[in-house]
Amino acid sequence: MRFGDLQLKACKYGWMVFTGPYIGKCFELYGEYSEAEVDAMRLFLSEGSYAIDVGANIGDLTVPMARMVGDTGRVIAIESHAEIHNVLCANLALNHLLNTKPMNVFVGSRSDVSTTSTAWAKNAYVSEIWEPRIMPLDALDLPRCDFIKIDVDGKERDVLVSGSALIDRYRPVLYFENDQPEHSPDLLAHALALDYDLYWHIAPIFRPDNYANNPVNHWAPKNISSIMTLGIPSERNTQMSGLPRIRSKDESWLDHYPKQA
Repeated sequence: MRFGDLQLKACKYGWMVFTGPYIGKCFELYGEYSEAEVDAMRLFLSEGSYAIDVGANIGDLTVPMARMVGDTGRVIAIESHAEIHNVLCANLALNHLLNTKPMNVFVGSRSDVSTTSTAWAKNAYVSEIWEPRIMPLDALDLPRCDFIKIDVDGKERDVLVSGSALIDRYRPVLYFENDQPEHSPDLLAHALALDYDLYWHIAPIFRPDNYANNPVNHWAPKNISSIMTLGIPSERNTQMSGLPRIRSKDESWLDHYPKQA
């Protein structure tokens, strides 16, 4: 079913309104998006967990997160672009996800932080019409925090800086995108300094055994993946078998996955 440039479809975790060449196309063809990321989050989220999704987009990963934490858990879903935030709210409403609070704010450590994206141009993060307020993660009044997912196209470090007190208090698992080589050293250095064990996680957005049973990769021969870093507090002494450990800020995911280039 279509509504202008938006489609509506029953997908793996519920009804979804969507558009776009990657997230939207995944829902259109496969009824799911980046299930590899969902599987990673499922290792750390369960009934009663509290999670923050920074860069929630249309709720593609927010909705499964909300399903994982259940009625007693909570998800804060933050999307800075007003029009995309509207679609996020629609997907939460369609699925009656009362455990999730959507917020149209830009997460930053300073009030004068730039909302311009060098990779995706001026209006990648914010609407041409509606400017979001800038808010640090530390401004969230949460009784606990178990997991923070961040996907903000190069501004991940500043999001972490903005939540320094929250991270120090609750020691949540961190799961953030890290696909821009020019930002990676500073981002990894900051996360390592927080006393976290870091791992590379390359998450393909397509998998052959998907919800729609559609084995055809729309982007073949490319294998489109999200380049993620998983951070686990070192005091947990958790070993993630199968994932390359990050020992230095100067490491690249290509050191371990050269065929993904």
